Amino acid sequence: MKEVKSPKKPLIYYYVIVMLCLLLFNSLVMPWLAQRQIIEVDYGTFLTMTEQHQIGQVEVQENQILFTDKTIPPFTRPAS
Repeated sequence: MKEVKSPKKPLIYYYVIVMLCLLLFNSLVMPWLAQRQIIEVDYGTFLTMTEQHQIGQVEVQENQILFTDKTIPPFTRPAS
């Protein structure tokens, strides 16, 4: 009795599926990650933004100040 084996799918199908997943990842997740970057600003800019009430949250560390801008979502830090 002969066994009937289903034909193996060519490797190209798996390649296409991986490429589609990678394309979706790059188009959906990467822009979200890119907008959450840290932007370095000088201390004068930080003080000006503080006086104009543009600062959301502030985290003071040993050698830097991390803060959020109320209008721009990413964290920003003054230059050392």
